[in-house]
Amino acid sequence: MSTAPDGLELLRIAGSMARFGGWAVDRETGSLELSAEARGIFGLPPSGTLDFDAVFALHPEEWRPIVAAHLERCLTHGESFDLESPMRTTEGALLTIRTIGKAARDDQGRILRAHGAVWDVTAVARERERARELEKRLELTLTTITDGVFFLDHDGRYTFVNPRGAQMVRRVPDDLIGRTMLEVFPEAAGTPFAEALEAAFRAGERVVAREHYAPLDATLEATFYPSEDGIAVYLKDVSDDERLKIELRSTAARLAHQAALIEASRDAMIVRGLDGRISYWNRAAESLYGWSASEAVGLSERDLLYDDPALFDDAVADTIRDDYWSGELDQRTRSGRALVAECRWQLLRDAGGAPESVFAVVSDVTAEKKAQEARLRAQRMESLGTLAGGIAHDLNNVLTPILMSVQLLELDETDPQRREILTTMEGAVKRGADMIRQVLSFARGVEGRRIAVDMPRLVDDVVAYARSVLPGSVHLDLALEDGLPATSGDPTQLLQILVNLVTNARDAMPNGGTLRIRSSELVLEDTYSSVSHLAMPGRYVAIDVEDSGHGMSGEIVEKVFEPFFTTKDVGKGTGLGLATSLAIVRSHGGFMQVYSELGRGSRFTVGLPVASHPRTDPRSATRPEALLPRGQGERVLVVDDESTILQITCQTLELNGYRTVRAANGREALEVIERCEEPIDLVLTDMMMPVMDGAALSAQLEEAHPEIPVVAASGLNSNGGVARAVGMGVSRFLPKPYTTSMLLTTVRDALLEHHIDGMVTE
Repeated sequence: MSTAPDGLELLRIAGSMARFGGWAVDRETGSLELSAEARGIFGLPPSGTLDFDAVFALHPEEWRPIVAAHLERCLTHGESFDLESPMRTTEGALLTIRTIGKAARDDQGRILRAHGAVWDVTAVARERERARELEKRLELTLTTITDGVFFLDHDGRYTFVNPRGAQMVRRVPDDLIGRTMLEVFPEAAGTPFAEALEAAFRAGERVVAREHYAPLDATLEATFYPSEDGIAVYLKDVSDDERLKIELRSTAARLAHQAALIEASRDAMIVRGLDGRISYWNRAAESLYGWSASEAVGLSERDLLYDDPALFDDAVADTIRDDYWSGELDQRTRSGRALVAECRWQLLRDAGGAPESVFAVVSDVTAEKKAQEARLRAQRMESLGTLAGGIAHDLNNVLTPILMSVQLLELDETDPQRREILTTMEGAVKRGADMIRQVLSFARGVEGRRIAVDMPRLVDDVVAYARSVLPGSVHLDLALEDGLPATSGDPTQLLQILVNLVTNARDAMPNGGTLRIRSSELVLEDTYSSVSHLAMPGRYVAIDVEDSGHGMSGEIVEKVFEPFFTTKDVGKGTGLGLATSLAIVRSHGGFMQVYSELGRGSRFTVGLPVASHPRTDPRSATRPEALLPRGQGERVLVVDDESTILQITCQTLELNGYRTVRAANGREALEVIERCEEPIDLVLTDMMMPVMDGAALSAQLEEAHPEIPVVAASGLNSNGGVARAVGMGVSRFLPKPYTTSMLLTTVRDALLEHHIDGMVTE
């Protein structure tokens, strides 16, 4: 019998996601308990009795009295504490540990023990210290930097000036703070510096001004950076730079002619004249583009590498204007392959300072760009999947009471016009369900041939594959229905799905077990919500692949169909198998479902639509209500936080021979059961509710009232709460939106399973 998780169990769940564990110290015995996660943090054995003194000694000596005092006050006076302190592992590594503790009391308020959590916050502490250090460095940098830094507000008034800046303009900071540039330097009016400041304010873009400023007898370069607070000015004295410019340009020219020194570079390096004709082409350029140096030299780079030369021309203009340009350009190789080139262009000048040529360094970043696009696509798909799941759950909750209300009204309506209106409404609701299916099916894209697929033969093929790959320690259990109808699809793709499921099942049982393959025909009377999307009413061939392996947690179940997600070791799985299988099933109009529980195995169900055949039962088309099962006064407790669903579900059950009791959440349901004079025969509960959800309620009922069957309803069957409820007393699952037929049939089947007599079918 399952029990609700206690506090330490919750900590262990949290510890599986981070370096976080639980602890407890008994007040009487002084014994210490640590969770497996906490033991792992300190390098302690994963099990066994712990020596309190030995563990406590992991604190540095100067911290022991502090920690001991907090623990003593907690055990003696019940004072909670939250302490961050250094601790060492058993191997001597120094960690920063956050310890949270509080007292646990008995019913009389006596303190039994202190317990809480430990969290390895070493990385957080380091980042905090690093941020403090960066702040100090920034302050030191602004104070000691050899160039001037000024901050101006939106009115153009100085708010900050560093010592070097004040020295460069031959003022003290107090002469500048609170005043504008023209108030301090009226002679700067009309200079490039004043114009650049005005342009930076007006355009909100970086502006650079370089000019000899006669009042200071210096050549200055000022860069104006717009910000939310105004303008930041970086002022540099480039007088020496100007004197060295001729020499530097001459050096750059010599370097361009000494290209042999950079032939070993992995980046393509090209020198071209201002007319665009190539004068130098290194070996890396030969390898990247496919033309040899002898072929490329003398040709126009613009014509050779660019399909759209407009961006090339813009970059050339920027280079001529600013002396340097960097950015990405689309280029082509000799073979026609498109590539994304990361370019760094430096303008080279002759001895007289006139522009002479451009030195270009080019890196092929095509692969990096594609990888970045793939990551962005994966993020978009993940966000879309989350959004689609939320939409499905919420809209199914909306559609459920509408669909059932329409069907209730149809039962007693004799007026043909009113029945036609109700039929139209029912069709609209079902179209809404179909829209949800389309949202969940957005990511489809797998195509293939569509032919009639012999399902018995397909199943035989996968059984033969299973027998060939399963080790002797795995038993193969078959339950195959004879005469399965055909489906329409690509047999190769469908076999790929089943082979992938069998392979995964085998890998989940390294120590042996049982692999079960079952096939059957399934008839869905109404829309059915699966992991993949909403399966529409109709006939399906269902194939189950079930293993008795290690199983999966609810968190893992939620992610198994995500691209690149895998539970296998590195190198043993790509994480694409189930994602691809799901895409194939979607493209065939089918559905996939997974049920799993840790330690008990997993079951994957693939549903494929039966190939279209004219096959209609006129009796079911004219009077579907004649097949509805009725109750004989059984008491059903309906639990749902949606008042409309609660109202219409109870009304439907009451009109079909049941008595109902209502509750808005799991906790209220338990209170109703305890105070109810007559026994409850069945509980129908939603899975996602505030206060206490359906999974927690089913677990409580399994422990306290195992005689009461539970039917779980959910607008999103892949929700983690449903997965956790498996094995906790849930007899049936009812997907939303459910029809009257689905509701009554599910309730009848659950009652029959628990040997409740008196069910009749009119």
